[in-house]
Amino acid sequence: MKSGRVRPEILLVAAAVAGSFLVYLPFLGQMAEVYRFWDGPNYLTIARTLYDVKPDNPLLAYVHEPRYFLVHLPMYPLAVRALAFFGYPQAMLLVSLLATAVATVLFYRLCRDVWKLASPEFLTLVFLFLPPRWLLYRSTGSTEALYLALTLAAILFFERSQVARASVAGALATLTRISGLMLAPAFGVVLLLRRERLRRAAWLLLIPAALAGYFWFCATRTGNFFEYFSQHGDKMSAFLPFGFFPELFRKGLYHQAEFHILLALVYAVGTSRLKPFPVVFWYCVFELALHLCISTEDWSRYFLAMAPFALVVGFRDVIDTRAFRWIFVPYVAVALFYCWSVIPLNGARPDIFADLLVHLGIAR
Repeated sequence: MKSGRVRPEILLVAAAVAGSFLVYLPFLGQMAEVYRFWDGPNYLTIARTLYDVKPDNPLLAYVHEPRYFLVHLPMYPLAVRALAFFGYPQAMLLVSLLATAVATVLFYRLCRDVWKLASPEFLTLVFLFLPPRWLLYRSTGSTEALYLALTLAAILFFERSQVARASVAGALATLTRISGLMLAPAFGVVLLLRRERLRRAAWLLLIPAALAGYFWFCATRTGNFFEYFSQHGDKMSAFLPFGFFPELFRKGLYHQAEFHILLALVYAVGTSRLKPFPVVFWYCVFELALHLCISTEDWSRYFLAMAPFALVVGFRDVIDTRAFRWIFVPYVAVALFYCWSVIPLNGARPDIFADLLVHLGIAR
């Protein structure tokens, strides 16, 4: 019995690694293409300098001010620094791969043991590739894989009534991506509905406290406790649902507006179908409410914080069908083509990245 329980997890982790390897396949002779994909160079700088960015850093050709780097939260670059003995660029990808492996096991166990879903193996396989941007960012120098690993850990701990551990994991998730802050109200609502003692709910204060600690660090560097939000000023300029739509229409990008309407619809419907699972339902409710009000054309990336729940668990009955299994194979091929096409187009300029490696003292 024991080997039977372990085997699916091993196969799923192998599928996770294989998926990333397929993303790297066209670039194996030129991995710098992957290393320089945004936001990898920024996190590489933070991992190496611990936010002590010098005025001659080559990346300042893009962002102009060293304080810009404070918009990047510390958990991912610290993890990269911890594995830097493999080489800093290599460590970026290794952190993403290891975090994806952890997230895979946690998602599978939630599906199988907590939510009691049919076909947890196939749902987890779909989780690894849906949506395409998740495949892209879990394979590059990005925070998404580490964030989801910590978020899934927090949810698993909470589902097991381990509120203190869930709060610690949630605090670490928040220090990876600010989306983790939504774990606190989600857990709080569930505790309230369960009529739990106030003492247990007090642990949830660790989640915003962790973010406040980082804001204090920003204040020691810049004098502004809310420097993180200052760097996000454009995204907070019209803090209301679909607040950036007038700008899209002004630019004549009405086709993008339609895409965002449909994206919001899919995530909203998926969230509504999570009611049997109160923890992830409330987490997605708060995430959706937050991100619908953020003025950015990059919703498809921001929504990744709730994609495993709203898209995979929310549409579990649609996914677990013969028709979807047939469609899934060509879908993965198209998702890989998407990754191969995007990576060379969205990175630091090759000469600037080469100069950055020399500047940071990590060029070979």
